[in-house]
Amino acid sequence: MKTKKQGKLLVLTSILILSIGILGFLAIYAKDMEQNRTNQDVKVMKVSSTSFSALGKENLSKYMVRSITITSVGDIMCHKWQINRAYDEATDTFDFAEAFTYIEKYLSESDFTVGNLETTLAGRNVGSASVLGYSGYPRFNSPEILAKNLKDIGFDLLTTANNHSIDSGYKGIVATLDELDKVGLLHTGTARSLEEKEKHVICDIEGIQVGFLGYTNITNGLSVPDENSYAINNIDYYTQSRIQNMCEEVQSLKENSDFVVVMIHFGNEYVTQPDRYQKAVADALFEAGADVILGSHPHVIQPMEIREIQNPDGTTRKGVVIYSLGNFISSQKYDEEGRQKDIGLILNLNLESDGINTKLCSVELIPTYVYWTEDVIGVVSCYEAYENKDAYSFLSEKDFSRITSAAENMFQHINSIGNYDAVYENERYIIPID
Repeated sequence: MKTKKQGKLLVLTSILILSIGILGFLAIYAKDMEQNRTNQDVKVMKVSSTSFSALGKENLSKYMVRSITITSVGDIMCHKWQINRAYDEATDTFDFAEAFTYIEKYLSESDFTVGNLETTLAGRNVGSASVLGYSGYPRFNSPEILAKNLKDIGFDLLTTANNHSIDSGYKGIVATLDELDKVGLLHTGTARSLEEKEKHVICDIEGIQVGFLGYTNITNGLSVPDENSYAINNIDYYTQSRIQNMCEEVQSLKENSDFVVVMIHFGNEYVTQPDRYQKAVADALFEAGADVILGSHPHVIQPMEIREIQNPDGTTRKGVVIYSLGNFISSQKYDEEGRQKDIGLILNLNLESDGINTKLCSVELIPTYVYWTEDVIGVVSCYEAYENKDAYSFLSEKDFSRITSAAENMFQHINSIGNYDAVYENERYIIPID
């Protein structure tokens, strides 16, 4: 028979064992709960991570913001002096690569680079063939290697709609596009068939769908046969019906892309300000859905405008028009009338997309200068050469005088319409767009 002391001891022992058991259970439960929470966090991260690859680009855009840069230059021309300097008599071949040695980095570092090809690539001994089997002004036909040289320095797309598109006839249009295709350069503005003309040029640039459209206002009085009327996008001296057709193309392009860039050859040669026709066309293009308008033809730089555009749903967006980017490369020089045909502009367009809306965040302005030596006619950045004179010892004092003038004054000219706030860094002016 147990005594009361033994009974109390037994009760205390039982309570102690029960307490230890409860504490142990609670410790294990807490550890399990913590592990479950950890596993749950890991699982959520894994699901989120794997869902990006599983869902693909279309749905990935809902989860991240993308930023891209589109770079544009103006007129890419090829006069007889450039053809002669590109020629190697020993091999009877041509190469323009040296012309771009000092400017390549500004083009290749971009996500996408475009320009205006203002010559034809119709083949040797076609047309007048007055310069080693090719020709310069007034009916341009350049060595085919130019296409590869442009591709190698970073160009992705060229507009072929301008007043020299038909310099080598309809066959020259076809041959030029064939050469661009061979080296992998995209193009807009001319076409080899009605089907090609009607096909949208939409480029997937890091997941952002950007549509491009090229047009010209003039073809120097040249035309293609009626059966090939599709061959060039031409508004023909601001013909109202043709402007309307162009705007309808822009509307269709907008419906199928996130952002629309129109490259248009218009205005008057060597005039430094846009005329009322250019401004009216810009108005119509913005209303139709264009986000950026890149002008060419004057061969000198004209100012830029940032526009606030009302969308059909009542919201607004910001658009940019540069009325003329000037000459990227040519043999045209600064003349006694003060026409700055040796100065061009690299325009960087910085875009951002959240998967729903794509907008312009800023633009960057880099004036360029075309220099001449006995061996090459090439391009340099005005700001880089201005700040690093020792690295450009091959340039003459006359060259540096032109570069200094552009470096000190060209931004004010480009910015003369809007007088936008800007910062200068990394040898360029940057204008934020709110």
